[in-house]
This record gives sequence, C-alpha cells and structure tokens, in this order.
Amino acid sequence: MQVFEAGRKTWRTRDENQEEAKREFVKILNRLEDELGEKPFFGGETLGFMDICLVPHYCYFHTYEILSGLSIEKERPKYMAWVKRCLQKESISKTLSDRKNALGLHTKTRRRRRREFLYFRVSNF
Repeated sequence: MQVFEAGRKTWRTRDENQEEAKREFVKILNRLEDELGEKPFFGGETLGFMDICLVPHYCYFHTYEILSGLSIEKERPKYMAWVKRCLQKESISKTLSDRKNALGLHTKTRRRRRREFLYFRVSNF
C-alpha cells in the first residue's frame, strides 16, 4: 500500500512538496530493491505472492512519470528489471492493464472532480 500512496503523492502535490513526495517514493522503491537483492523474484527463483502483490502498481508508473517528471527506470533500474521479468510471465502480462490507460483514467477523473467542484461552488453562491 505504501508504494501506491507514495506514488500518488508524486502527482497530487506541487513544488517542494512534490520533490519530497518523489524522494519518498524512490526511498520505498529502494527498500524493495534491497529486499529483492540479487534474486530474480522476491520469493527467489520463481514468481511468488509478493511479486503478484507488487507488480500491479506498475500500471500507475506511467502516470507518476508523466505527471511528476520522475523517471523510475533511471532512479531504480533494478526494480524495473524485476518488473520486466514479471511481465515476461504470460499470466501477468495478460492480466495487467496498459500503463497508459491509468493516465487516461486519472485525467478523466480529475476533470470530473473539477467540474463537480465548480458546480458545487456556483450552486452554493
């Protein structure tokens, strides 16, 4: 859950708060890289429960990168290598959403919330 929350902060905040959010997100990914070590997967040689729990967050990485300017591949290459290994598994690659769909969904949600906020302000004026 920390991965998602920290990642979400990277695009929901601005200025110095966004820089702090990016540092926090990279710090969490760093801890995950440390846990991964030299193993191909978190459980060792085979895909396991931890891998299956973490890899869906990859769907949001494109959104984090576009909206915050953070390059996850540059910051945490070992973690991204793990993601690519997971994506080589058909059971994962066929079930994950396209990364770019998450950005579109976020943009639509953000527009809808903005309209609802403006409607609320105008109707209560």
